[in-house]
Amino acid sequence: MSVFLLPAAVAALIAAIHFFVGGREVAHPLLRQDTLPQVVTLTHYFCWHLVTITLVGLAGAFVYASLAPDGRILAVFATVAAGLFAVWGLALVLWQAQRHRDMPQWMLFAVLAASGAGALAA
Repeated sequence: MSVFLLPAAVAALIAAIHFFVGGREVAHPLLRQDTLPQVVTLTHYFCWHLVTITLVGLAGAFVYASLAPDGRILAVFATVAAGLFAVWGLALVLWQAQRHRDMPQWMLFAVLAASGAGALAA
């Protein structure tokens, strides 16, 4: 089902943004700071890599769904996960009175969830 190639591409693009831009803007400065205890810094860095792995996994789930008839359940999971990430990201921005331009991650996940939902509806 080639309809899942669009959300696969969106997930891959988000993974690339996370890896390259997030690495430069978030991960590298995190590792260079010395204000937080090392265990806190390394825990944050570990979590950053968990997000990288998750994003690649979401892309892989949509690719598999595009190739295999039994992959639809993975597309459902990936779509729901992206939707929940979007909701949490938006809630965090609103709860902590952040600016959307400083914390835009929820928007990327909303696009992924919408593209996944569109593919599932097709």
